[in-house]
Amino acid sequence: MGEWLMMSPVVGAGALAWFATPANWLVVLQVAGGLGFVIFVHELGHFLVAKACGVKCEKFFLGFDVGGIKLLSFRRGETEYGIGILPLGGYVKMLGQDDNPAAAAEEAQRAKLSGDLPSEPVAGPHPEWDPRSYPAQSVPERMAIISAGVVMNVIFAVLMASLAYGLGVREMTCTLSSVRTGGAAWRAGLRTGDEIVAIGGRRNPIFNDLRHGVTVGSVQDGIEFAIRRPSDDSTKTLVLRPDTDLGAPTIGVTSPFSLSLPSDISRGLAGAAALAEPAFEAGDTIRAVDGVAVSTYAELLAALSTKPDAAVSLTVDRTASTAGGTSGSTEVTITLPPQPRLITGMNMTPLAIKAVQADSPAAEAGITAGERLTAVDGEPIGDPLALDDRLQRRAGSVVSLTLVGSSGDERRVEVRPRAVTWRDDETAGIGSPVSIASLGLAIPVDALVAAVEPDSPASKAGIVAGDRIVKATAVAPDDKPDPQAGIDLSPDQPSWPIVASAIQQLPRGTTLALDVESVSGDTRVVTLEPVAAAGRFIVDRDLVFDPVYETVRASSVGDALRRGARKAKEDLFMVYGFLGKLSKREISPRLLGGPIEIAKQAGRSANEGFGRLLLFLTMLSANLAVVNFLPIPVLDGGHMVFLTYELIRGKPASETVVGLLSYLGLALILSLMFFVFGLDLGLIPRR
Repeated sequence: MGEWLMMSPVVGAGALAWFATPANWLVVLQVAGGLGFVIFVHELGHFLVAKACGVKCEKFFLGFDVGGIKLLSFRRGETEYGIGILPLGGYVKMLGQDDNPAAAAEEAQRAKLSGDLPSEPVAGPHPEWDPRSYPAQSVPERMAIISAGVVMNVIFAVLMASLAYGLGVREMTCTLSSVRTGGAAWRAGLRTGDEIVAIGGRRNPIFNDLRHGVTVGSVQDGIEFAIRRPSDDSTKTLVLRPDTDLGAPTIGVTSPFSLSLPSDISRGLAGAAALAEPAFEAGDTIRAVDGVAVSTYAELLAALSTKPDAAVSLTVDRTASTAGGTSGSTEVTITLPPQPRLITGMNMTPLAIKAVQADSPAAEAGITAGERLTAVDGEPIGDPLALDDRLQRRAGSVVSLTLVGSSGDERRVEVRPRAVTWRDDETAGIGSPVSIASLGLAIPVDALVAAVEPDSPASKAGIVAGDRIVKATAVAPDDKPDPQAGIDLSPDQPSWPIVASAIQQLPRGTTLALDVESVSGDTRVVTLEPVAAAGRFIVDRDLVFDPVYETVRASSVGDALRRGARKAKEDLFMVYGFLGKLSKREISPRLLGGPIEIAKQAGRSANEGFGRLLLFLTMLSANLAVVNFLPIPVLDGGHMVFLTYELIRGKPASETVVGLLSYLGLALILSLMFFVFGLDLGLIPRR
């Protein structure tokens, strides 16, 4: 029985340099041992049941010894144990069985001529074969051998998850740090600081419960959520229908932020956070803003939003080592300057409204998606990225908006912009719109230049109205643009808000290389350096924080087993749900991860602690069980289909049919393997 460890519904990124760092070698060993263990458990299931049925097992290998090449091997009794050169799975080689359709006939002949034939005929599907060969066993016995790998994976998934919860696992809470502009959560009116207190029937969920619920939940019927807003202690129940425009079902929320800076800020901070005096240190925890205590990220944003143009004094708890080698906490006062918004001087083209937020000023005024906002108080809106700043300065006042419908009809409505103390995410994916949070509007912005401000960087670079930006690339000082980097822009993917947001994190001296297409169709590359805008500021000042974690630990052995069984069940159903949505095209196949991506994901899990690695291996074990039991010839599921046919008909399927289907199954598996490897290596773009 051969199993392929080649795909998983996980995505991520990592660097080879990380794995080469000696400090991470223990993590690398944990990952290698964990992945090898999952494969070993699967093969051990086949091996033990085959032995129990009296089948001769000639090989037990982790990895594939292609061409006979192996890292190591030894023989004990009649079985050779080893590690093959190709680390994509493992296999148990039984007499008379070969997953390679090209070698199946030869293997069958070898089993017949093995020299172990009895003097008297024996009962069975192939009485002429060696009684210790795989085909000589009864159908129920062969079914038991085939299914044993999957059963072992499920059992060990439960045990690994139970052990993880027995040790304790750090899990992110379900408090929201931001919502994706125009996404399902944003449309429903969710915002920074809101807490998800129930998903479906599950109370007090963790963030992984949210991921699972959205992955397996119905896109058409939606998912029921209970939301608590701490600012007014209100709770409401609503149904969110996940979006699929990013390639997978999402409701558009980001994980919760604490008030503690990451323990690893070796890459440095950007924006105002990098200019703080004295400098921030890893692990600093903010406790107050200008003497007013803050305990959550939402409270911090609310405090910073009242004075975006002024320096603020932050009271910070800092952990320091004492002479005795222990750690103590000291209070430090840090001055955080304001962060002016960086601009290019280009006013881009706003498109029709993509979404209107529930319970917002725009919704109350009857504004609908598809209308186009053309004027504010009779004046053109100008730069759509500056519109929210202008409207927030008029919070509470009556503002007249001019709107044009899809039929060309023009109308005017009056609204009262609201004060905003939260953060919407405008960088969640290609095509993200700009948030007009003061009104509750999500407006896509095309990279077609509508106007250029005089004496601006764009004006000095020769950009004029009518030009179109087709690509934007950040260029470090004394460097050249990388043709493989940058953000591609097109009318089909109006992503200028992503570029505008990315500009804010550029280190000093960094320039922006723009591929500019003129009205005539000519393309040129211009370089400019963004400048600070007058009267416009970044509220969060590019502060970065660790997520909010809580430790989930079982109270007893029974509780650990219950939690482990529930986790394994959820992972099994999540894989089935992922495959189901894949078949319905609700999930992009480009979100699959191959062996390289699985190793990277496992590395990150191991870096978060042994319990987190165990939960990742639980997911991987469930994944291996489900994928290998799919009804594809050469996989366990394909063998079960043939055995079921044989059980019903009383005779095996035609060798010709089995051979043909096996070739088709092998071709499918190899195609999928090349596809996920292409994704892992970047040869196939994930979008």
